[in-house]
Amino acid sequence: MKKVTTNYLALMLATAFVAGGCGSLQKMADNANLVERNVSPNPLEMHAGKVPVSISVNFPAKYFNKKAYLVFTPVLKSETTSDSLNMKSQTLQGEKVKDNNPVISYKSGGSYVYTDTLDYSDPYRVSDLKINIKATQDGESVNVMSMKIADGVNVTPLLVEQGMKVDNGSTGETGTGRTIDAKIAKPTSSITSKDLTVYYPMEKSTLTKAEQKKSDISNFVQQVSDVANDPKTNLKSIQVSSYASPDGPEDMNSNLVASRGSNSASFVKDQLKKVDGTQGSDFIQKQTTSAEDWEGFKKATENSDLKDKDLILRVLSMYSDPNVREREIKNISAAYGALKNDILPKLRRSEIKAICQSAEKSESEIANLAATNPGELTQEEALYASTSSSTNDNTKENVLKNYTERFPNDWRGHNNLGNVYIRENKFDDAETELNKALSIDGNQSAIYNNLGVLYLAKGDEAKAKEYFTKAKNMGGNEEAGYNLGVLNIKEGEYAKAVSNFGSTPTFNKSLAQTLNKNYSDAASTINSVESEDGWAYYLKAVVAARQDKESDVIGNLKTAISKDSSIKDYAKGDVEFIKFQENDAFKSLVN
Repeated sequence: MKKVTTNYLALMLATAFVAGGCGSLQKMADNANLVERNVSPNPLEMHAGKVPVSISVNFPAKYFNKKAYLVFTPVLKSETTSDSLNMKSQTLQGEKVKDNNPVISYKSGGSYVYTDTLDYSDPYRVSDLKINIKATQDGESVNVMSMKIADGVNVTPLLVEQGMKVDNGSTGETGTGRTIDAKIAKPTSSITSKDLTVYYPMEKSTLTKAEQKKSDISNFVQQVSDVANDPKTNLKSIQVSSYASPDGPEDMNSNLVASRGSNSASFVKDQLKKVDGTQGSDFIQKQTTSAEDWEGFKKATENSDLKDKDLILRVLSMYSDPNVREREIKNISAAYGALKNDILPKLRRSEIKAICQSAEKSESEIANLAATNPGELTQEEALYASTSSSTNDNTKENVLKNYTERFPNDWRGHNNLGNVYIRENKFDDAETELNKALSIDGNQSAIYNNLGVLYLAKGDEAKAKEYFTKAKNMGGNEEAGYNLGVLNIKEGEYAKAVSNFGSTPTFNKSLAQTLNKNYSDAASTINSVESEDGWAYYLKAVVAARQDKESDVIGNLKTAISKDSSIKDYAKGDVEFIKFQENDAFKSLVN
């Protein structure tokens, strides 16, 4: 690419010659240098995928043939391919031509401003803008001019894609925004429980022999024994919570609850007598509960298949006096055998929990289980593993598939799995998971942001912007603002982009400041970005070029090319550095 220059001596000679000429078509061609042409901007600039072209043409006095037409056609010609793009033609006419085109006076001359807008495509990044002018009169024609008038197209806004790679700290493909994972700190330890429920006969606090011998009890004893013998787990306590069904007198039920609690504690202590550490005076703890388990009754009824369960619950909710409710429930249970036989007996119980605290797993232990047996991770450990930098995406996918099976009602698992699918370009799977997360909790701005990233990756920028805006309005999170800023750059809205990027220094924030002509701010921002990516240094060179800081241009380009050899050819054709093309240091870098 060679920069356009003007031969002012030739222009002066041509002016003198035309002043005394006859104004014929050939004279117009011979003295074409007299016509002043100015392209704004030069080089051309791409914004929001469009390249606006404005060419002002000034004709001096006694140049334009009174009976001639003059047709000029700008052409954008790629320097790297055979592609060329003919723009719309414009016809001007002399003052004696009877037609409807703009008229240029022979005596005083005149001017015309040509405008057009092109759709940008990559072959025209390194290109020349040429102009072809032909004059015609009475069926005869002559080529007046065919020459280069502008240098290439500035496409610096396209660096937004490289900026997404730099800002996301990724060496992979560009083109996706910033997702938001639901994250937690590394679990220091986990609390779990081994559970046993024993049931009592109506109005009794002594376990039947059949209840004492059921397999659940031996299984519970074995589980507690295993925990006690596991060096990685600490058996903290045994907690006993007892209940009565709400179909007897309140005083009697209070006594039943207390007696069932004491008997259950004694029973479980006897069952665990061979398990070390379970016989201390405070190890088995009786929990305080309500005498009558109305909440349990309500929940069991709601989950039952009783035909008239809504009527039952509505009738009982009418009475606040416990004695009246007890009378009504007896009346109802007498009428409904299923209530008497299936629901009320399950409320006469003691719930026994062995509280276990596992030792903190190391990073490597969590990573190993995530890769080999994710089901062995606790909920917190699995969620942590799904976002850990020590876990690759294949492992994260497996961990999160297992997580969503075990905890299907936790939006965090579906959200994080959706993000993994976005990175793997499994867009249909990503949409399914993110919509599941949204159905569970529609108040999470992270989910809307991630849906925006999904649509951005799919090429639907309008839909992406809708979701990013909603996410930002809901929570004002930094990621949604960043993603909106990326779209603002693509739309040519550089001031909005600067605002949406917020206060955190990023490549793309510096790019937006550069495009918004805030060069001092842009330099400060990119210098605060901690990245060794070659494109970060390239942007530093662009900012320096716009401030005519030659040594900074050369120094940063040298570093950029040393870190990414592909930058060499890109810089060679970048009109950001057109004023440095004859600089020996620049030429040695790009040639």
